[in-house]
Amino acid sequence: MYKYKEAINILINNFSELRKVYEENIDDYEDLPYVFYESVFVKFILDKANCYDEEKLKTIFIFVEDMFTNGDEETKNLIGVAIIESLYYEEDSKTKEILLKYFGKLTKKSFEDCSPKQM
Repeated sequence: MYKYKEAINILINNFSELRKVYEENIDDYEDLPYVFYESVFVKFILDKANCYDEEKLKTIFIFVEDMFTNGDEETKNLIGVAIIESLYYEEDSKTKEILLKYFGKLTKKSFEDCSPKQM
């Protein structure tokens, strides 16, 4: 099970290209997984969508789905809020369309749950 307190290490161990950003800005991100995931990982995801890096997008969303499946409650909330809600509010509909292709079952449900409920 993934533990929330290990969330940043889990991310940079899976995506080594993010390690340098973390280490160079450790004062900004240490013990602040929401900030790191939202400001760094979401940007990374959007960059990969914009250059249509299909293999990296597959890897990213396998990781996201795995975190939803195997994370503790705080980790699941981190993924839902910092990543999925940020992607939901992405203004570029073409980018969202690209990303949706890679969502797993739990990722898709979390994304759909961002939509305001109709009364």
